[in-house]
Amino acid sequence: MAWLVYTTDHVDIALGNIHLYRPNSQNPDTEEAWERALYNEQPDFISKIRNNGQWLRTDDKPHLLDFYNEHDKFTATNKAHNKYNKNHKKLEQWQKDLLLDERNFYVIDFENKGGLVMPIILDLTYADNSVEQVTIPAETWRRDSKKVSKLFIRDQEITGIAIDPNWETADVDVSNNYWPARPIKSRFDLYKRKKKDMMRNYNVELKSTNEKNAEKQAEVGQQ
Repeated sequence: MAWLVYTTDHVDIALGNIHLYRPNSQNPDTEEAWERALYNEQPDFISKIRNNGQWLRTDDKPHLLDFYNEHDKFTATNKAHNKYNKNHKKLEQWQKDLLLDERNFYVIDFENKGGLVMPIILDLTYADNSVEQVTIPAETWRRDSKKVSKLFIRDQEITGIAIDPNWETADVDVSNNYWPARPIKSRFDLYKRKKKDMMRNYNVELKSTNEKNAEKQAEVGQQ
């Protein structure tokens, strides 16, 4: 006797978080500049925007300016330089080269929302518009069938990622297969609404029963 096994699992592999890393050079000048640039990417606080352009007492009294007006929390101090120089001397050349590695280290998270394990087929698009196809075998899910992360080390910046770009794995939800996310395209119907005019409808000539029956007979004859 054969047994039939029913399952609700399906194929639905989704992109999760995407992290971009680069080695910490440990050079205070380089790292503090990077931290400052990252901070400047954040939006200004509303209080700073509202106070912008307001008169400050130091505008006409520059002698009130002090050390903290010229330096901020991202300033590389002499103590930080001394620590870097001391530690840098202990490193071998190959270790120094690693600290200066300018490649991009991407950690991409994938989620198995459908339940069925499948290979992960990717299209990676780079800054020069070139595309690389990468296939990760289904064995990648052997330790965790729900979530997995993969490291990609690339010289170029990745500008786009697509899972199963040629629809080879029967993924039931392709809306979560892209980074940056793509809009779901569709159409909506437009209907012309008839304007009701109570006064006009009230003054329509009232038909007799015989006239109504004649109209119904004419409609039946047309059918």
